[in-house]
Amino acid sequence: MGRKPVSRKVKPLGPKNMRADIVSQWVGARRPLNLNKNISEASAHIEAILDSIGVRGGLDEERVKEAWSSLAGELVAKQTEPVSIRKGCLTLKVLQPAMRYHLEQLKPGLLRRLQSELGEENVTSLRLTIG
Repeated sequence: MGRKPVSRKVKPLGPKNMRADIVSQWVGARRPLNLNKNISEASAHIEAILDSIGVRGGLDEERVKEAWSSLAGELVAKQTEPVSIRKGCLTLKVLQPAMRYHLEQLKPGLLRRLQSELGEENVTSLRLTIG
């Protein structure tokens, strides 16, 4: 009860501010901010995004598939498919468990050949999944 109401000084509105205030009251909101002010091109952020998900140098999907089919041979290439490459780990989908077992035995040699074809920094390991 002992409080006194706080009086605030109201700035006199000029014609431009008065018009903006009336329009904002009539529309129900202030005019939107400049939407183009904080826009940047996606190309400015692509390298950072690729590094965060583990793709360095922009390894092409078709290049990986061609390299795998040429290194593995026709029979193995029909039974397998490169699915993804993340942080240097190339994941291959294998159709049959027997083929997966066979590829597990050949994994070190396949990895060396993939590294020579695609680069050691791009392919650091090989993972086989049945699918």
